[in-house]
Amino acid sequence: MQKPNLSQSLLKAYLEYYDESQSGCGLALYKQYFQKLPTPTSDAAKLGIYFEYLCTNYVREGDPIPEPELSYKGTTKEKLSADYERATKSAELFKKMIKEHNINIIKYGEYMQHNGVSGISDIRANWNGEECIIDIKYSSLFDDKFNEYGWHTESLVYKSKLLLQPTHYKYLARKLYDNPDIPFYFFVFSAKDPEKAKIIKVNIQEEHINLHESITIPKMLKYVDYHYKHPEALEARPSYLKCKDCPFLDNCDKKTTIPLIEEIHY
Repeated sequence: MQKPNLSQSLLKAYLEYYDESQSGCGLALYKQYFQKLPTPTSDAAKLGIYFEYLCTNYVREGDPIPEPELSYKGTTKEKLSADYERATKSAELFKKMIKEHNINIIKYGEYMQHNGVSGISDIRANWNGEECIIDIKYSSLFDDKFNEYGWHTESLVYKSKLLLQPTHYKYLARKLYDNPDIPFYFFVFSAKDPEKAKIIKVNIQEEHINLHESITIPKMLKYVDYHYKHPEALEARPSYLKCKDCPFLDNCDKKTTIPLIEEIHY
């Protein structure tokens, strides 16, 4: 078992484990990021992977080419299911946006790694005479203001988990490309309406990147190193609702299949 790199998804998992609500399960974190046990892909994730493949014609090495879900499969009425038909139309809109904005793609799926810290960008491109990173999002939360993963534009500044990615990738680009502030764009598409899309340029204040480099990354790398040597320190936190949806449920000896007592203090 190799010690994992500090990806932005592992960063999020650690933040959930150590936040005040202690919403993350340490055992699930260890199984996913340290042991790298396979996890089933949800229907929503499969749809998103298919959409990104249509946009980029790229799959990670070793991954199969994603297949669409079909309605009336094997009959004369066979066609794309409604969800996959919408994804196809959204991908056509993405290609139109790339063409009409005169965006020159440099690389798809670029693996970035620096001193134990890593990330994979969807797209590195040249736009308006400068290199940038583009991340594609396909979401049913396109206009959601209150969900922590919702893409309502004006409320994004309050959603630190979503903004962790551009901060992390800007840090890596600074180290790898000697680019002090590479432009970062989210291209967001609605999984409910293929005519809805938006481009969000994320401007991160210098102090946030400096804090990421000087405090967050060193702290999290220490956690990675410690838990690699002491996996028992990652605490299991069984919860009926979370265990029910956990990809490691079947092989977990700490799970609960009934609600446990929760306490509040007034």
